[in-house]
Amino acid sequence: MKKISQSIVSAIPFPVGYSVDCQHRIIENLDSMSATVRKLTTLQAESHCLSEALIPSVLDRAFKGEL
Repeated sequence: MKKISQSIVSAIPFPVGYSVDCQHRIIENLDSMSATVRKLTTLQAESHCLSEALIPSVLDRAFKGEL
């Protein structure tokens, strides 16, 4: 990008002093969180499909006075 100078890039804070083991633990934690997010996204999509399928039935029963 044309508007980013070396001084701007040099001013960006960058964490230093983390051991390789610590970096690996951080990556493992991030991978675990990412897997959890993927599972939750899948569950949310499934729940959405189920609720979408349920709405017509609920509306039908409501209009028939069965609720």
